[in-house]
Amino acid sequence: MKDSWGRILFYVILLVIQVVLSGYVNVGPYIYLCCLPLLVIYLPLNQDTGVSMIIAFICGLVVDILCDGIMGLNAAASVALAATRKPLYAACFSKDNLERAVIPTIQEAGVLRHVNFILVTLAVYFIVYICLDSVGMESLVTTLLRFVLSCAANLALILALDYSMFNSRR
Repeated sequence: MKDSWGRILFYVILLVIQVVLSGYVNVGPYIYLCCLPLLVIYLPLNQDTGVSMIIAFICGLVVDILCDGIMGLNAAASVALAATRKPLYAACFSKDNLERAVIPTIQEAGVLRHVNFILVTLAVYFIVYICLDSVGMESLVTTLLRFVLSCAANLALILALDYSMFNSRR
């Protein structure tokens, strides 16, 4: 029971951080800061993918409703990430971690493996987000620039949040 309350508190904190980031932090038209991928990454691994997709959709929709933006973008990107996170996890981490259904800390997995996992998940998230947001209205160079800059900025943000919330207390 304590673990489930901690998990719920973690999700609420991430949603509040996301709403604050969307409302008060503007780093330009090419970078979208978001911590929703971290929320989706840390959904329980032993949970059914369909349930994870529903939770990701609800969290993404809450962010879409509370923030200024196009309705459904965060929800769609979160659902795509929830649908692919288990295969991505299996590709990036060892079978031992998969059997324990635990995402290892940076110290357990190593910095390179952990960064690789987060970068791949961010790539999935932003491919969906940027493709739906631009829908052919931007040039390929602009779309790629948005993708690279958003992935880089969010990698730093998510690593900082991940380290401060999980790795510092273990």
